[in-house]
Amino acid sequence: MKRFGLVILIFVTGLFSFLYFDEDISPPRASQSAQMTHRTVEDRVLSDQLKRRFWKLTDVELEAKAAVLIDAETGHILFQHNSDVSLPTASMSKLMTELLVLEAIDGGQIDWDTEVPISDYAYDISNTPRYATVHLDQAQSYTVKELFDAMAIHSANGATIALAEHVSGSERLFVQKMNQRAEELGLHTSTFVNSTGLDNKHLGDYYSVGTVDDLNKMSALDLAKLARHLIFHHPILLEITSQPYNFANDQEYPNTNLMLTDSVPYPGVDGLKTGYTKSAGYGFTGTVQQGDTRFISVVMGSESIQERFLETEMLYDHALDQFPKYIRGGM
Repeated sequence: MKRFGLVILIFVTGLFSFLYFDEDISPPRASQSAQMTHRTVEDRVLSDQLKRRFWKLTDVELEAKAAVLIDAETGHILFQHNSDVSLPTASMSKLMTELLVLEAIDGGQIDWDTEVPISDYAYDISNTPRYATVHLDQAQSYTVKELFDAMAIHSANGATIALAEHVSGSERLFVQKMNQRAEELGLHTSTFVNSTGLDNKHLGDYYSVGTVDDLNKMSALDLAKLARHLIFHHPILLEITSQPYNFANDQEYPNTNLMLTDSVPYPGVDGLKTGYTKSAGYGFTGTVQQGDTRFISVVMGSESIQERFLETEMLYDHALDQFPKYIRGGM
């Protein structure tokens, strides 16, 4: 009898345990399932962000003196070659001029429709052969928008000088702001002696900062940081730099960025600034967006107009090919 009672007790205990644990491993309720799905998505996003911060571009060899490629969203450096070396920037230093003009507009100091007179300095440089220019006439005024477009699209030096003088009263005072703003942004390898990027010797008696042998210098990384700041704080710039032509004086002036033309076309490129002097060689600070991914590149000291764009193209091709595979675990 006792044995029969013991059997009954074991059977009841086992049945209770089965029912209890069966309930515990039953499918989660809808709210629990949603929480688990949300947590999985959060974990995947965090994983992608971590990968995005540590990924490096591989298998790229460039001939440029210096280069860098960064992820515009995070600022993470994907590729670099002599990226912290201060080198002559030529017209790529106009990015700082563009920033100060845009900040003057945002601050209410000037607006896009403000008329700007043309000084002897701006007039002479705008009419000097061989310089990138949109010819200016002292008999008329130009709006800030007209001059800014000429500077950003066709790299017009006279227009740049006119804007610098209008914002600060003189190029000398404007250059002080350029150097001050560079320091505030942490661009510690950047030094400016004029607003255009021409060598001081190109300016003749008009140069006002430094010596006749001085010129603007920046590193590739400083240029990339400056470009990133511009893109995020002044997105209107991309609306301007993505235009293939600037129309002025009843003429069509082409954008100096050949990646917007049939010469070296690249889908998604919408900026940003070219540069050339004999001292600097050929340079290009570019940016490309495809989908929700944007990269910023800088190539300095290339040997030809085409090479700076072809090497930029190489960086973009490798990055856009490798990036999604890495982020989604394909590498």
